[in-house]
Amino acid sequence: MGFADRLREALEPGWADFPGRVGFAAWNLDEREPVLFGARRVVNPASTIKVLVMLTALREVQRGGLALDTEVRIPDERVGGAGVLKDLPGLRCLELADAVTLMITISDNTATNAVIEAVGFEAIGELAAELGCEGTQVQRLLMRVRDPGRNTTCALDQARILDALARGTVLSPQLTDHALGVLSRQQVRDRLPALLPEGARCWNKTGEIDGSRHDVALIGDQERPRAVVAVLVDELADHRAGVDRIAGLGLRVYAALD
Repeated sequence: MGFADRLREALEPGWADFPGRVGFAAWNLDEREPVLFGARRVVNPASTIKVLVMLTALREVQRGGLALDTEVRIPDERVGGAGVLKDLPGLRCLELADAVTLMITISDNTATNAVIEAVGFEAIGELAAELGCEGTQVQRLLMRVRDPGRNTTCALDQARILDALARGTVLSPQLTDHALGVLSRQQVRDRLPALLPEGARCWNKTGEIDGSRHDVALIGDQERPRAVVAVLVDELADHRAGVDRIAGLGLRVYAALD
């Protein structure tokens, strides 16, 4: 019995009582047989979209259009939500590497908008298309809900993005390591990594807005990522219950690796 069969057995019949609408995608990075549930359902990505933004920025570094120490301008409008830049009005620029770190590790929305403006919406869309993401769009800055356009994704697309990172098909080895290092320093650990045993590793990015709790991750051991998993949950009446159930999914994915 392979990873996919073990995971399906562990998950059934748990979807029926999930406290919200769930989109789920996971597979072993070596075996590559997917386990999907509602994986193509398009939702608001919240901060999970920041993984795609990070990969776009690092690919621009790889192409020579930017460098990790390129100074990016912090937008004049310091948007709300997560982050610290909204409380640092005197800070006008950041090196790209630092903006990416803030964007991922503490999910800083203003840092995200600085990176988006540095790389451009077109580059983000091009990478999404290259990775086979059919439900993912980034058409406006974060927390700018009155701006035209939509930001969307689905669990399958999020898994594809992380799969490409883990397999090294989108970035050079050096920049792949850089991206994984940033993800490993993610400070919100209450979802997919929360129940993992000692010795497990998780490279993840959470996202949340009212009624939604998401987490997308690579899960593995001290040597390398071994599985990809994306869980996007909306229509939640009980946010805590949603977070707890996502944590349980992370443990099941890890257990299915053995």
